[in-house]
Amino acid sequence: MYFEKFPLTFYSQDDLTSVQVVTNIMTRAVFSDEVKNNLSIFDEYDIKDGETPETLAYTVYGSTEYHWVILHTNDIIDARFDWPLTTYNLGQYVNGKYNDRDGIHHYEDTNELYTNGNLYLTSNVAFGSFIANSVITNNTNTGTAIVTSKVSSSNIIITVSSGGFKTGDQIKLYSNSAINANITATSSIAGTAVTNYDYEDTVNETKRRIKILKPEYLSSIEKDFNSKFENTNG
Repeated sequence: MYFEKFPLTFYSQDDLTSVQVVTNIMTRAVFSDEVKNNLSIFDEYDIKDGETPETLAYTVYGSTEYHWVILHTNDIIDARFDWPLTTYNLGQYVNGKYNDRDGIHHYEDTNELYTNGNLYLTSNVAFGSFIANSVITNNTNTGTAIVTSKVSSSNIIITVSSGGFKTGDQIKLYSNSAINANITATSSIAGTAVTNYDYEDTVNETKRRIKILKPEYLSSIEKDFNSKFENTNG
């Protein structure tokens, strides 16, 4: 039903040797600001895991064909990524995006704001060439830091500027990648580590709260939508 009202256009895949008449799916009708800003006609809703625009439309409006109302109401263009992923698909997405889903994405302070992490790293007498003010990088995952203090050849304190470090990672000197060490233990002095998975999960959860047009206003919205495409096909 959604694309039935869209205008038609010409399309060719062979430099106009043959031409097809197709639906112009690039056309986009949007709700007016007056409608979108009228909070009285909407309810807030938290999308459940596994719920899709189609299944939600069926629950609210009695038909999967009204999925477009839900998407337009929330300015969702790409339902694949602007809609929350299922738990399974989120795991697949994180595994494909990062080398290690449990790697450190960033550090947060007590207000859950991004902050530089201050860590105490331990290795087995491997920090001999690591000195204060040396820049180090994470050779296993993503992370950059500066050595703020060398406690001993087995312990250093670092301040992380991006990414992070955890037990099992290998670090190297930025100035000489041949000098490296394996982290055998970490201890946080300041900042709470947020893993790659936890970060993506948090982003995913922010997509759950949406607006739902109250069913009693559906016919008016549908009429307005149809009027925008009247006579578009001649």
